[in-house]
Amino acid sequence: MIDTGDNTVIRRACHTGQRLHLDRKCRTSDCRSIVMHNGQRGADEWQVIVVGAGNAGLCAGVAALQAGATSVAVLDAAPKNLRGGNSSLTRTMRFAWRGSSFIASLLGEAHRGRVDEILAGQQGYTEEQYLEDWLRVSGDQVDVALIKSIIDRSNSTIAWMRDFGQRWAPRPKPLPGDVPIVLDGGGEGLQNRNFTQFERLGGTILYDSRVTGFEKAPDGRYLIRGPGTVFPLFADSLVLASAGFEANPRMREHHLGEQWRNVKLRGVPFNDGAPLAAAIEFGADTAGSWEECHATPQGIKLPDYMLPGQMHKSHGLARYAFPWGIVVNRHGRRFFDESGEYSNLSYVTLGQNILKQPDGIAFQIFDNKVVEAGVLPDGYLGDPTAVVAESIEEGARRLGIDVENLVAEVRRLNSEGNDTVPATRDATTRTPKRLDTPPFLFSPVVCGLTFTYGGLSVTANAEVRGGGEPIDGLYAAGVIVGGLYHHGYPGGTGLMAGAVLGRAAGMAAAAHAIRMGGTTSADNLAR
Repeated sequence: MIDTGDNTVIRRACHTGQRLHLDRKCRTSDCRSIVMHNGQRGADEWQVIVVGAGNAGLCAGVAALQAGATSVAVLDAAPKNLRGGNSSLTRTMRFAWRGSSFIASLLGEAHRGRVDEILAGQQGYTEEQYLEDWLRVSGDQVDVALIKSIIDRSNSTIAWMRDFGQRWAPRPKPLPGDVPIVLDGGGEGLQNRNFTQFERLGGTILYDSRVTGFEKAPDGRYLIRGPGTVFPLFADSLVLASAGFEANPRMREHHLGEQWRNVKLRGVPFNDGAPLAAAIEFGADTAGSWEECHATPQGIKLPDYMLPGQMHKSHGLARYAFPWGIVVNRHGRRFFDESGEYSNLSYVTLGQNILKQPDGIAFQIFDNKVVEAGVLPDGYLGDPTAVVAESIEEGARRLGIDVENLVAEVRRLNSEGNDTVPATRDATTRTPKRLDTPPFLFSPVVCGLTFTYGGLSVTANAEVRGGGEPIDGLYAAGVIVGGLYHHGYPGGTGLMAGAVLGRAAGMAAAAHAIRMGGTTSADNLAR
């Protein structure tokens, strides 16, 4: 920083090769001078910058503005017409709750009078039940204290989101154990309302702004780098909410294994892991399982990746009703306990295992009792790759499944009676599962990768750790945070964790920026 003596401060940011640096003495021809008159900030200087425009990032942006920051930018790697991220393709948030009145307060006017019907006898979901479910399926390589802090704030965070305009609706065709309500309009509705609130409060979104690195400037602020025209940028506080490395084939192969290099994505192609790698280079501590990821069973028509605006297509490809039937591989062998857990607690474990099967494919099989009961989502019934067969043998032959092995598996299932159809947690009796009523529906499924588990180590206040201690002014939220999952994944926890930590990050980032004496002018852009 150079004071010219006439109330003008000059900051220089210079590209030397691939790295951007600040140098008071630099005189190279590509050195940019950023001029601030009378202490007012230029268009590239912000109190708070949030990297990532998914649910976590927008929650951080909203919270920062509510906490008193008046100069907040959210950077989105995608163009404006493809904004929304993976959050726009989902619909469920898992939260603790007690009593129907709270659920009713989340519903739109048209559904509030139906709350008892929607809950179907459910009285609540306690923090203790939530924690038990999360730890039972996630494995032991997790940050229990962080998870508990997220769960303990889930109810209040949902109320906060409700208060700034979020709404929920009844879940169509719920399976036992499902969260009874989903976001109104799904992830698209969630993100549209998030963007609206952030911009209404005065926030700015910078599109096509992929972040590739950052460092500390001499004055203690963050200098953020990237290939876009908006860079370089300066921020008093920096929030990283830019997902994992799920869209980066090389990083997938390096961390997850060779079989994951060419896997299909359930999400967007923009999450390349560059901000995560930059944070590690900066000195951030890592956490979580870097060898595993969130992956789920999907219809075999799943494209290489999904885009915002394709939410309904994404939901139609989900194949999560497997507890009503059996799952076999090409050899006709079952490789997964379909009845061992609720679908929304075990679907990720199944997705991970599908990739390990011959040809990376599996087959979910149901009999006519299940089809006639109307419990299968519409995606199953409208799948052009599904096969309806009058016998198990016919279906196996048509799909290239080992006939003899599959017939033996079905015979074993029907005779032993050890498997049961889905039921609620407190059900006193269980109905044995049998595939004995033709015709049979065969649904081919593949693995779809959603996000990676390895990420940054953070405190309960979303402060990024470096050397075991919080790094001043650096925060993280969303999938870029590690330590939340090891093996399995409880459905709806990703959006919830992102909202809780996003809110915490935004509040802390605003407080840090204000302590630094950052501008309170809302005119840092000529807008």
